[in-house]
Formats: sequence, C-alpha cells, structure tokens
Amino acid sequence: MTYQLTASGVLRMEDSAFIPQDPDNRDWLAYQQWLLSGGEVLPVGETVEDAVPGSPLKTLAKKWLAGISRQS
Repeated sequence: MTYQLTASGVLRMEDSAFIPQDPDNRDWLAYQQWLLSGGEVLPVGETVEDAVPGSPLKTLAKKWLAGISRQS
C-alpha cells in the first residue's frame, strides 16, 4: 500500500480513498497497523512519481494520456 498525508487524514493511493483520522474507521486502523509494521507515508504535496521516478504508475499514466490525445 501507498499512503499520502493530508490535513485531516491520509489518502490511500491505490484507490484514491480518503481515510479520516477516526479511531473507529477500519481503514484508519489498517493504516495505523501498516505504519507500525514499517510503512513510510508520503508527505503532503509529494506524489508517487516524485518518490519513485520511472514507476509503472507513471508509465501507465503516460500511455493512457497518449491514447486519449489520439482519440481527440
């Protein structure tokens, strides 16, 4: 999993789900467990592409954007 800090919780990057800082929220509890197991969260404002240059996500996004521009 990849998470990014926000002003009032975290963003789970895989599905763009916002997870509020709620101790009763099961996703927040899973995030806390992930942190305890050594997970490192992206700081506010940093993107996956900044953290991992040349990542498959960036390559996929470029292919998708190229396909969209050909359809226009």
